[in-house]
Amino acid sequence: MVIFDLAVVVAVAFITSLIVCRAMIWIGPVDAPNEERKQHRAPTPTSGGIGIGAGYGAAMLVLSLYSVEWRHQVSPQGVSMLWVSALFGYPLLLIGFVDDARRLSAGFKFAIYSALAVAAAWLMGVVDEVPIGSVVVVLPFVVALFGTALWVFTLLNVVNFMDGANGMAMGSVAVGLCVLSVIALQGGSIGGGAIALCGAGALAGFLVWNFPSGRLFAGDSGALFAGALAAFGCLIVIARTGMSPLIAPILFFPLLADALLTLLYRARRGRSLLVAHAEHIYQIAIISGWSHARIGIVYWVAMAVCGVIAWWVNRDAGHIAPAAALAALVILAIGLDVAVRRRAEALGILKR
Repeated sequence: MVIFDLAVVVAVAFITSLIVCRAMIWIGPVDAPNEERKQHRAPTPTSGGIGIGAGYGAAMLVLSLYSVEWRHQVSPQGVSMLWVSALFGYPLLLIGFVDDARRLSAGFKFAIYSALAVAAAWLMGVVDEVPIGSVVVVLPFVVALFGTALWVFTLLNVVNFMDGANGMAMGSVAVGLCVLSVIALQGGSIGGGAIALCGAGALAGFLVWNFPSGRLFAGDSGALFAGALAAFGCLIVIARTGMSPLIAPILFFPLLADALLTLLYRARRGRSLLVAHAEHIYQIAIISGWSHARIGIVYWVAMAVCGVIAWWVNRDAGHIAPAAALAALVILAIGLDVAVRRRAEALGILKR
């Protein structure tokens, strides 16, 4: 019955998001192509995150009020973690909406995101154990707190950084959430499965208007909210199922690799990390002539492959496979990143 209830609320999330996003096309703020990193050429309605947030909220409300199985199977701790995720997810959506309509300073956003990440980590429960084979690395509380907060802060910003091609970032998060829901439900975390599936359903409703035509953008509101769902969903599943913390970055690896390796590339060349640019791998692909649809599909496939890897290595009770898989993916990503950037520099797409 829980699976049926989840299917119903996923439909609620999708339909609600679909309708609210359509309304945002009429009344939402407009994103003008006034920065180098922006790939669109005409003013476009933004803040589709309002629709994503509405879809997710409607689905979770329906599930909480009308699913008897849900109320019986989700523990009080699980319910409290879901409330905390909403407590921090929706303020991030609101901040993103304000930023979409009236740009906020980078320093102010950095401070707010940092504070919310630390508070969310504190209230949701820090990840203080990292099992690798027969060894369990136990972290001091302060290190665990800021490590958990860093995960939240990083994923919020990575999704925001990567939201520059129609459907790519939001679709990638949806794929990651779908795989996370499978891991959660197999591990007995109904709450983790619900947050992931309802988030994926809401993102799918938005994608109808965004991919591939780009009639509506997610905006900072959508990127921050989607990143929050991904980050908080992982924390819930880690706490409730014992999933290795190393599985979380594997689930969202294509987005993390592109964003973090781009920051490293810019830092090595002495470029500001706070200035808008067009040096992400997906941006290089756009400049090279790839369509938004092609880029989106490539990233979705990469996310699906990483999702299958994450699901598979999560089955290893010895906890060796997650560390080995993550290390292999990092090596592969570095090699691919170097090859693409050298080619782009040779063609004049990137400045040396």
